[in-house]
Amino acid sequence: MISQNRSTNVDSSKSSSDIQMSGALWDMIQLVGERARRNTVLLMDRDNAEVFYSKVSDLEDLFYCLDKELEYVIRPEHPLAIQIQRACELSTACVTIIRTCFNYKNENRLWYPPPEGLTPWYCQPIVRTGIWSVASVLLHLLNETSGLDKTTKLDLYNNLEALAEVLLEAYSGAVTAKNECGEEHRGLLNEYWERRDTLLESLYQKVKEFEDAQKVIILFCLPYPCNPGVELIYIVQLVFCTGFV
Repeated sequence: MISQNRSTNVDSSKSSSDIQMSGALWDMIQLVGERARRNTVLLMDRDNAEVFYSKVSDLEDLFYCLDKELEYVIRPEHPLAIQIQRACELSTACVTIIRTCFNYKNENRLWYPPPEGLTPWYCQPIVRTGIWSVASVLLHLLNETSGLDKTTKLDLYNNLEALAEVLLEAYSGAVTAKNECGEEHRGLLNEYWERRDTLLESLYQKVKEFEDAQKVIILFCLPYPCNPGVELIYIVQLVFCTGFV
């Protein structure tokens, strides 16, 4: 379940306390709604008493706005704590949405056509780009911000790790679908490799930093495009010997 405090707008003039009480997801939903209002023909009832829209927004619209409108939700002038809170909030929403879709499809697989050659909606470019935009913010906050305490670093790390997992799974599905259709996918593979390496290198560097303070065991598996059954072992998951994960 995704829960969220509400705010009235995403105006940059809001005070720090107003921003803190608002929610990044709610602000993003408002932007999605505004996009729907711009792109949807209005309908009016017979008595002209009520205006309504012909359809609700698609999930893809959320990821479109994550890519195009994220700067209005997480602003450089926001206090650092609020930037981190909002980035983690949006990351959690992305992971929850994608994993819920994974689980629903697995539980109801008989309702779906054979997957060969089909690209699931969560593997579409607009979804991958939206997820990457949030991941980029997390990368910046994790790598470029000094003076973060251990708890905040771990929170950013865990959010980035979870987001990386669903993003790379989305790339895997997209590449697999193109490969099964015999379509050219070299460019997509290059994009996958570049973003995978950026994410995993950052996560690995953070593990090395954490290792200076305490012993760690490192293990994580990710699917490889075109060969979903093959797993790559990467240094990303922290399992502290102290029992704190």
